[in-house]
Amino acid sequence: MKKIFHLADTHIGYSAYRRIDEATGLNQREVDTYETFKQFVDYALKENPDAILHAGDLFDSVRPTNRAISFVLGQLIRLSDAGIPFVVISGNHETPRLKETGSVFSLFEHIPKVYVVYENKYELIEIDDTRVHAIPHCDDIEEEKKKMRLNNDNNGFNVALLHASVLDTEYPAPIFMMGEFNEQIVNIDDLTNFDYLALGHFHSYTKVREDAYYAGSTERFSFNEVNDDKGFLEVRFGEDGGKEVIFHELRTREMVDLEPIVCSSLDEHEIKSAIKNRIQECNPQNKVVRLKVQDIPMHVYHSLDFDDMKRLTRSAVHFEIKYEFHRDNESFSAEHPAFHSLHTEFLRFIRKYTIGAHIDKAKLKELGVKYMQEWEMDSEEE
Repeated sequence: MKKIFHLADTHIGYSAYRRIDEATGLNQREVDTYETFKQFVDYALKENPDAILHAGDLFDSVRPTNRAISFVLGQLIRLSDAGIPFVVISGNHETPRLKETGSVFSLFEHIPKVYVVYENKYELIEIDDTRVHAIPHCDDIEEEKKKMRLNNDNNGFNVALLHASVLDTEYPAPIFMMGEFNEQIVNIDDLTNFDYLALGHFHSYTKVREDAYYAGSTERFSFNEVNDDKGFLEVRFGEDGGKEVIFHELRTREMVDLEPIVCSSLDEHEIKSAIKNRIQECNPQNKVVRLKVQDIPMHVYHSLDFDDMKRLTRSAVHFEIKYEFHRDNESFSAEHPAFHSLHTEFLRFIRKYTIGAHIDKAKLKELGVKYMQEWEMDSEEE
């Protein structure tokens, strides 16, 4: 029996919110990504798989900090010393727009048993009788797919390693998308003779079809992932051609999206009590929490004791209260700011706001995306 581990979207170096880890002095969420990845490596060293396949976005950015690089280097050396092959492709988060920028993955090429695939093209990695057909985030993923050549040896295994939103006959639209600036779409209809398709980019563990899986991310990075289990996949290939895929959950920071408080049928005292009770009942210590307060009258909002709420929520890593106001039959919202990428915020703006009839909304969207691309390229050149 052959055993491989499949993981993806570790986003090492990610940071968010203001909470600082007391032991290290670092951003708590950055430390969380380190601890989760180390937890995976500890398990791999104990179980000794035949190979580990990382399906992209090992790092959270094109230019990770020296601290993030040093951490990953240490973990890869641990795997290398144990003789466990580690194959990783670059994802959209760590692939530079300009080739001149270079890739952080070049730092790991000298490590024995570590295979990094990042040069905008398909590469074949052969590990004993397993052929890993790896395509990183690249300019033309469909063209690179044509270069795949399967092993005709019946005793061998062929595994495809991809980082993209898949398009499949069972899912006629590319639903496995993250709403990010440079994500790509790949059709897997023609990838039917592989023993396994190890997919990355979509953050939820998902069985796309019998031979194709998203491992999901190893941490929760938004409230869209609040109900997702986080971990990695163990794929066991039997000598009879059978296959078993097992999901292993990792210990992660708890994220909670509380049941909203609807204020339309409550008086001022009841609204204030409901907010306080909801906070206390969730026991926010060390958690990332969101609470929506809907249809709250403006005068009640202004009378809230924000100092008391800050006291009640200070033990949380992050506690976000989103208020949706109701005034004169018109609803609008306010919340503690939680900004996403410039591209995501722009698209959200275009979708949400009404633009005059004389404005071509599609053209405005096209120009906005174009200018952001040019700005990102200029930033990388600098």
